[in-house]
Amino acid sequence: MTGINYISDETFISTGENNVVLQEYRNKYQEPYMSLRSFPAGIRNCYKINVTNGTKYLIRSSFKYGNYDRQNILPEFELQLGTNVWDSVKLEDASTITNKELIHVPLRDYIHVCLVNTGLGIPFISALELRPLPNTSYQTQTGSLALQWRLDTGQIAANLTEYRYPDDVHDRFCTAATPKNGTHALYISWMDFDNSAEYFVYMHFAEFEKLQPNQSRQFNITMNGESLHEKVVPYYLSSSTIYSTRALSTGGQNNLSIFKAKNSTLPPILNAIEVYSVKEFLESRTNQADVDAITSIKSTYKIKKNWQGDPCSPLVNSWEGIDCSNEHSRIVSLNLSFSGLTGEIAPYISNLTMIHILDLSNNNLTGSIPDFLSRLRKLMDLNLEKNELTGLVPVGLIQRGRMVCYPYAVLWAGFKRKKQHAHCGDPFGVEVMQNSNQNSSLEAEGQRFTYPEIVEITRNFASIIGRGGFGEVYFGTLQNQTQVAVKLLISSSTQGSKEFENEVKLLVRAHHRNLVSLVGYCDEGETMALVYNFVANGNLQQRLSADVTLHVLTWKERLQIAVDAARGLDYLHNGCKPSIVHRDLKTSNILLNENLHAMIADFGLSKVLATESATHVSTDPKGTFGYLDPQYYNTGKLNKKSDIYSFGIVLLELITGRAAIIRDVETEPIHICRWVSPNFETIEIESIVDSRIQGTYNTSSAWKALQLAMACVSLKAIRRPDITFIYKDLKECLEIEMSSGRTQIVGNDDTSSSSSIRMASQIESETSSSSPVIISI
Repeated sequence: MTGINYISDETFISTGENNVVLQEYRNKYQEPYMSLRSFPAGIRNCYKINVTNGTKYLIRSSFKYGNYDRQNILPEFELQLGTNVWDSVKLEDASTITNKELIHVPLRDYIHVCLVNTGLGIPFISALELRPLPNTSYQTQTGSLALQWRLDTGQIAANLTEYRYPDDVHDRFCTAATPKNGTHALYISWMDFDNSAEYFVYMHFAEFEKLQPNQSRQFNITMNGESLHEKVVPYYLSSSTIYSTRALSTGGQNNLSIFKAKNSTLPPILNAIEVYSVKEFLESRTNQADVDAITSIKSTYKIKKNWQGDPCSPLVNSWEGIDCSNEHSRIVSLNLSFSGLTGEIAPYISNLTMIHILDLSNNNLTGSIPDFLSRLRKLMDLNLEKNELTGLVPVGLIQRGRMVCYPYAVLWAGFKRKKQHAHCGDPFGVEVMQNSNQNSSLEAEGQRFTYPEIVEITRNFASIIGRGGFGEVYFGTLQNQTQVAVKLLISSSTQGSKEFENEVKLLVRAHHRNLVSLVGYCDEGETMALVYNFVANGNLQQRLSADVTLHVLTWKERLQIAVDAARGLDYLHNGCKPSIVHRDLKTSNILLNENLHAMIADFGLSKVLATESATHVSTDPKGTFGYLDPQYYNTGKLNKKSDIYSFGIVLLELITGRAAIIRDVETEPIHICRWVSPNFETIEIESIVDSRIQGTYNTSSAWKALQLAMACVSLKAIRRPDITFIYKDLKECLEIEMSSGRTQIVGNDDTSSSSSIRMASQIESETSSSSPVIISI
């Protein structure tokens, strides 16, 4: 028995289920492995363990299946430390204990150990152990160390005793071995697991014999023919470690030799040898202030989502309802709508200083709207609809514009031009009233401009920046120097008038960073105009056109545009209640800002589903040739999957650089789906991807995106994926592209938290030899 005391893991994690291995797999000498915690729910489940930053730790995770689920199927899953992949867990059999060990120096005062479901079975864990190590042990110049293998050389001899804790305070498995023939050397050979990895070798020595005055033990060590250490003398009953001072990266076989020195009377010994690979944990982590804020918000509202581990990283596992900036891992959007929130608006939100979008709608929040929201300088969209809030809206929010409260007609009244006589800095507010049933009109739904103001904004319609079936689009500037785009309706267009009203109503209701921003409108006499925030880089169709003279979009930029558009569409389909179907999604309706982030535009044809449970709405087929869902065209039944088809065409355009209808001079026009299909079936990715970016993209990322696009354009709507799935898959494509070390060149929740696994956490000084203490957290 080791004498190590284990404690329950229930205070370190809030998800998972407690299970025990079957009777035939139990062993009284393996008590910590008789129980385990499994994770049937969620993709990623994480332990949070407090540590001392800057201290070196041995972290060991152990897994014994024991056929706990009576399925007799060994699962495979991924182990992560924080935001980075630690290792893959593959079990030998149901009875063998699989250990994963890491030597790591945390940079924060906690670590996350996460288990990730990769689709090959339910993740589980039997034991998790942390032991502080002396910072002088296991020296490396960079990175953490993952154990590849450890050889307890002494166990070769049957009469030798195994030494573990407390004899070895670090609880390794050590004995001692000598050559069978005293004149011979000890030889150990092994092959590298990964030819691209770097390795460090650590050898441990301790003298177990009391040597007589006429006896001596001294030996030399070579590695791959080079001298590693000479005249080594092990200490009696005290361990010493010799290691390679520089990393090995032979990419093949390694040979270690330990042989008797010239004047030694005894043969060499070796107690244990360990080989560690260098792990460079490079994944960026969320800003600590944002982590602290969102963790406090989670605790305050008792949020039960997939909020495990780091909020932003890795991108594919970012927390539900949270969007982060790619460059600095800051939280920029928080959507907690329909989350059952109660109480007041949590003050911790004020610490999310980079937040652009905050959606707390459709909850049971009470109290007043706090003034700290007006001090969030980056906040652009605030949705507080359908709560029980009372009192005044802080003046700072009113002056900022584009804020939505319930009922929005009351709040928007404060933005109308006729109210602008209020003196600057007056402490006025707009009262938020409850249970109002009044219907909003266009007049109460946005900032209303007069025709002379439209003329002034556009400088008498001097600069046309776009044309469409609705009318022409002009560049303009507001009095505060904000740049805008003004879409002017052709006065004779009856259909355009309906689309105008439809777009105003929808854009006042829907606010998201990946939807175009409506500043206001003009409805005066025969003049109808929509005023939007100006988007500097035009539309996606222009940027993809073959004769473009601007910068050719890279594969990473195309994926980011796809992710942005999917996020905006996901908001329309699932963030709005009832859902909104865009009905005219195409590259010319996807606008790009100065950072090439995408925003969906043109909601004139959009439809609101009648209720949250409605599956479709019957309507005359409308849309754009090439993007129109064939099933919708044939049946007249419009639903979310109609948008998915259009989105699939947009994806194909991003991948190929070609239009929805390809019109080559030498051939008849052909639909992009028909053009892609032959090469897709023969898996010829290089024949499909835009020739202008050949050799500059990760093929795995491109192939995954292409498969997703082809699923979206399935002729049967039922086979098309939901936009939430598409969004997550596209984020994964982007993650693959961003994390690839080098480009591949082409052509050349409600779970039990009862006691389950045992967690050992040894709190001791570097020189302590006392038993690890029991921790109750």
